[in-house]
Amino acid sequence: MNIQKEGSNFIFIQGMMPRSGTHYLMHLLCLHPKCRRSVLVEDGLLAKSSLLTKYIERNNRQWVVDADLPEDMGAEQLLAEGLGEGLRIFLNRLTQKALDEKKMPVTETCDIDYRYMVTKTPNVSNLKNFFKFFPDEKLLILVRDGRSLVESINLSFKYNRETATRDWANAARDIFEIQKQWMREGKQFLVVKYEELYANTENEMRKILSFLDLDAACYDFEKALYSPVIGSSVFMRGAGPVHWAPVDKTAEFNPLLRSAKWTRKQHERFNWLAGKELVMWGYDPVKPLGAKFLWVLTNYFYDWGYASKLWFWRFIRLNQFIGKKLKAYFTK
Repeated sequence: MNIQKEGSNFIFIQGMMPRSGTHYLMHLLCLHPKCRRSVLVEDGLLAKSSLLTKYIERNNRQWVVDADLPEDMGAEQLLAEGLGEGLRIFLNRLTQKALDEKKMPVTETCDIDYRYMVTKTPNVSNLKNFFKFFPDEKLLILVRDGRSLVESINLSFKYNRETATRDWANAARDIFEIQKQWMREGKQFLVVKYEELYANTENEMRKILSFLDLDAACYDFEKALYSPVIGSSVFMRGAGPVHWAPVDKTAEFNPLLRSAKWTRKQHERFNWLAGKELVMWGYDPVKPLGAKFLWVLTNYFYDWGYASKLWFWRFIRLNQFIGKKLKAYFTK
């Protein structure tokens, strides 16, 4: 099977954080015959794009363009688009090489003349740079209830709940702000809620397919509704890590209830750190009844503890850095 020409279109999935459901969305998209997945499990292209923007800015400062170019055709933007084109070619060639060497299965649902390559990253760092590098590509942004995401990432990777909650709040604000700007500018992106995708799969997929201008008549909705679970924190190998082998759903499986057993302390802490962002995205916070004054004091105490620990480790790392520099200097 030969891959489509190097100028093929892409669907980029940017999940707000790990455990936001990017693998699930990619799996659903690739049930359409005009979509196939990239060989990279996670591309991470945007996360480090600040390095490229610095490269562009520093070059642009020294260039003298001997032509009267229109404002929207500046050398800076053209270089960004050229770098983005190079990244797309890289993804195409890497996937082609994997196919040629039979290191990647040819999916039975994918047409030879497919339209989109699907690539994903559960990270929205530098999301603002997306249309600078990929002005003509389709972008899906996946959002998930912070409480379920925090519990899932803690269960999957032992990721600290406090840090995960703060990370989720930052990502939620970043996405909310950038989407307002992009809506004004008419950019082609779509925000997808994981809860809607899981609970109302057919309706949500029809909306996504319409956005991508893909024929819904060619889509296997039956297969989408009964697709196996892949990469869930619930189906880990005993006490081992998360795995990506398909697992049949059980009657008890419900990824929307990850935080169902949270205590009042956990809900109070999440609301303190990310309650505004939760409401911002249309999620209803759990608001326990009873005295609030003591919980406010408790949260201030936790804030102080978190900040103290953060500065302690920064001090340790600074000492280690200085120690290495001094050792290198005196051992010359």
